Amino acid sequence: MPSLGSILSIASSALRTQQEAINAVAHNLANASTEGYSRQRPVLGARPGVKTPTGVFGSGVEMADLQRVRDPYLDSAFRRETISLGENQTRSGFLGQVETILSEPSELGLASALDGFFSAWSAFASNPTSDTARTAVRNEGQRLSDTMDRLATGLDGVRQEAEQSLLADVRRVNTLTDEITKINERIIGAEVGGHTAGGLRDARDRAIDELATLIPVQVLDRENGTVGVVTSGLSIVDGRHQNILETRSVAGTYGVGLVGHPGLLPEQGGSIGGTLKVLNIDLLGIRTELDDLAEAIVTEVNAIHGTGTNPAGLTGVDFFDPAGITASSMSLSVDVLADVSAISAGTGGPVGEYRAGANDVALALAGLRDTDSVLLGTSYGEHFRQLTSDVGFTVRSALDLVEVHQTLAGQAETRRTGYSVVSTDEELMRLIEFQTAYAAAARVVTVANEMMETLVRM
Repeated sequence: MPSLGSILSIASSALRTQQEAINAVAHNLANASTEGYSRQRPVLGARPGVKTPTGVFGSGVEMADLQRVRDPYLDSAFRRETISLGENQTRSGFLGQVETILSEPSELGLASALDGFFSAWSAFASNPTSDTARTAVRNEGQRLSDTMDRLATGLDGVRQEAEQSLLADVRRVNTLTDEITKINERIIGAEVGGHTAGGLRDARDRAIDELATLIPVQVLDRENGTVGVVTSGLSIVDGRHQNILETRSVAGTYGVGLVGHPGLLPEQGGSIGGTLKVLNIDLLGIRTELDDLAEAIVTEVNAIHGTGTNPAGLTGVDFFDPAGITASSMSLSVDVLADVSAISAGTGGPVGEYRAGANDVALALAGLRDTDSVLLGTSYGEHFRQLTSDVGFTVRSALDLVEVHQTLAGQAETRRTGYSVVSTDEELMRLIEFQTAYAAAARVVTVANEMMETLVRM
């Protein structure tokens, strides 16, 4: 039959276990405002019974585990929305810069430069012998080419910034995956006895949450307490092993891949996915449209201007440098830069001689303002208006998606924290519960001690 010593042992186990439970409650209350902290729940269990001739008697209580209250499905829902949010935030940020660079409507924008250029030709057609009108045409041509170059330079600046952002994000991914593998290793050591290392698991989840803002992730739980992290079907974390990401460019396409694995990761999402869309789709398309506009202007203005005869009696003179058919290389021809008299207002006479009052070339060039370009299929102004409209629509769409995924991510975070966050009211109730149990165990010790004294006095 149980002895007085066994009663004291049971009471001692109760005191120790309730003290550990109170310690867990105190830890929860201390971290009630700690971001990313998951409340810990003491799991109490009866100690193995002792078999005696009169039956099996209990041997007390013990702390079976200190469970971390966390739902992996709620984590997955939150990270799924975070991935989409990171992508659209990044994309809208870079495209917002592009929208500012295009600066439309504005007196400093390309639409204003185009209007000024063709208006100068119209004024020149009204006074084809005026050197002042010729100078105005050259100045407006220079303004147009300068504006094109400014836009191209601005787009190049956004591209360079996106490239640097991509490099920084990839470096951060590698830092986080290294951190996750190290925490995995520490968890293996900390959970050898079968207990949960809640603090380490919280730190690992915070790293995974940040990782989800950068790339799409799928988390795989292992039996030994570690996790694997997969992106685009390839493992970047497997327990204590890490695979390194690097930036690549394949056939002019930006991307990321795993060191030691060929090709690019096909899946896009997170901040890295948004940056790749900006580099491979948005900026590439905008720059192509701008270069197409520059090529059309240079080619078609030169074609018309070359038919005219200038005051020096020269025909076939280019207004723009024919080699500069991109936005960044567009410039006036050497002849026009050297002397405004190289600019023609009209065609020559029967034998190609200069005609002072001729203005048909200037009129034809002024008419390009509203004429559909053969190379573009629309007018220059309409082409650029469509370009700025498309950029604005893409920015608006990305911002709308940011708002949607911010709301969804917020709702997912509310559900997640509602499940795992510390409730001070609940913890105070549990504190009273464990305190009462502790006092009762102390009373058992007192009773056992009194019984012992009675036995000694007999």
